[in-house]
Amino acid sequence: MNRLSWTAATPILLMLCLWPSSAKSQELTVPGQTPPTEIQEIELIYAGDQAVPKIIVRGWQPANSFALSSYRPSDPHLALFVQTGTSVGGCRAQQERVVPPLRVRVTREGTSPCELVWSLRTANNSLDALSFQTLRARGSTSSPLTIVLVTESADQRQDSAVVGHVAGRFDVELPLAPVARRLDLRRLTQVKLLVQGAANIVLEECAWMNREPAAPPVPSIGFWYWDYRTAIRDPDGMLAACRQHHCRRVLLQLPDMRDSDQLWAAYAALFASTWTAGIELFALDGAPDMIDTPAILVEKLTRLLTLVGNRGISGIQLDIEPYLLDGFPDDVTIFDRYLDTIERVNAALGGRGRLSVVIPFWFTSTMHRSRPLAFAVMDRVDEVAVMSYRTDVDELAAISDDTLRYGRLQGIPVWLAMETTRLLPERHVTLRREDDPTLADGILDPVRRSLTLGRVAAEVQRHGGIWFRIHHDTTIDPERLSFADHTRRDVRHAITRVFANIRTPSFAGLLIHDLPGYLGLHE
Repeated sequence: MNRLSWTAATPILLMLCLWPSSAKSQELTVPGQTPPTEIQEIELIYAGDQAVPKIIVRGWQPANSFALSSYRPSDPHLALFVQTGTSVGGCRAQQERVVPPLRVRVTREGTSPCELVWSLRTANNSLDALSFQTLRARGSTSSPLTIVLVTESADQRQDSAVVGHVAGRFDVELPLAPVARRLDLRRLTQVKLLVQGAANIVLEECAWMNREPAAPPVPSIGFWYWDYRTAIRDPDGMLAACRQHHCRRVLLQLPDMRDSDQLWAAYAALFASTWTAGIELFALDGAPDMIDTPAILVEKLTRLLTLVGNRGISGIQLDIEPYLLDGFPDDVTIFDRYLDTIERVNAALGGRGRLSVVIPFWFTSTMHRSRPLAFAVMDRVDEVAVMSYRTDVDELAAISDDTLRYGRLQGIPVWLAMETTRLLPERHVTLRREDDPTLADGILDPVRRSLTLGRVAAEVQRHGGIWFRIHHDTTIDPERLSFADHTRRDVRHAITRVFANIRTPSFAGLLIHDLPGYLGLHE
């Protein structure tokens, strides 16, 4: 056995019996550019009875923000400075009390600016301030102050942003929306007051403010529709179905550039007819590889805008899903190219319609350049649609909450989504590095980049294999995601519950995937 003890081999032999037949007899080639020695995690995704899984590799990464522990206050008014601050830099600060009015005397002892720092941690948890709109500050200072917020990532890297400046007697509410474009407000750890010289500071109030709107808007229902040829042949049927089911928006796939001029003209004519019927029509397009060929999207949009003329369009929605590319998440440039594609389409749109982008709910926990990717997308668009596919209404609301909160802060409408088409079950097997071969379930050949599961290959041993152990093995039940086996009445009841439970002003409505799927459900 090539000097491998029976004890070490037993778990591997056992896996030969337990592993699915699709994996017993095959060696999986691990894709990507990450050197095998730096691979920490391998995820195998089997859809239905698929024999060869999609493989995702990950190097070392800190826990994402979704897993970080943050204290989220429920009070719409939260006072700060309940503890003594500390001074940093060339100064000495004497704080007379820890309850308002808080009085601090700053004496400068050097040439550097003084920093007064207050921790926002509670029981070592950071502060989640994404639900607040402003930071209220009231008091006086003998020298100008700069107010700064600080966040800390899972790898303990700090980022900071200026909230505002005050001087003399002040009573201000500083907006948090601009700060949220630089920091993840769910991970606040400190607030700092910067002062250039000696100062007498009195803080009568410093608090987070969350002002509820008088009344949230009434949400709408929309349908995705991919069969543009059928829509062109029978536009009245599409509109009648939409009116019958109280639909206010249809998102219709754009034609192919190879389609005839007549078909493109007929597609463009739908915008006028739907407008007359009181229904918004959004053009719909996108594919993962379009982040490498954004000119195709721009060309299609330009062709459509030329055909509709000065009237413009209600909007266009991009459904790109860049995470389906083979290089994800190994290729760190994927999300840069994705955001660049969104910007190029927005520039081509030129204000002649709204730009909407479809995102998965987990983009709020995917960090890109120290901020959630979902928020980076929302900074570039007019609205987003979240793939919140869940049949449990409470779960649907929970996984969409951070996107809705950021949408409210920035004034970005957020559509949520329900699935009615039939899905395949998915099995997700996550393997992580294992130093002990007696616990391993698989081995990676660093030379051939081949992953062997359930058995030991002598050739792998000769090259010095890297051991992996199953960390998660989860099957996702389609019943949890799709209403395919439910009735239309079930879907309507779920829609009613969502509309009743989600009252934030950023909630624009629900998009149903898709129109034929919904019409195919039993009443």
